[in-house]
Amino acid sequence: MDTFDDRKKGFEAKYQKDQEAQFKIRSIRNRLIGKWAAELFQPLNKDEYIKEVRLSDLEKPGDDDIIDKLVIDFESKNIDVSRQDIIKKLEECESLAVNEFSTDL
Repeated sequence: MDTFDDRKKGFEAKYQKDQEAQFKIRSIRNRLIGKWAAELFQPLNKDEYIKEVRLSDLEKPGDDDIIDKLVIDFESKNIDVSRQDIIKKLEECESLAVNEFSTDL
């Protein structure tokens, strides 16, 4: 029974490590999309705006909350960026975040 318990603990530790990695990658991705949006949106305080974008992703599960925020922000300044453009940029930022996370290891 010790081998089973050891395997169980090993799987639990791996799962926890994977969850932490996903959280960090998502955080990096949100920072990158926030920087991109800030370049287009031109807020008075870019760092505050990037923080707002990052926090908007915590409102509900999935990416709709961050996408909705960006759509609303761009529309408010008549910036021509579609929902599909935002989704595509989010995917690009995800890839960049994975690379950045991997190099930090």
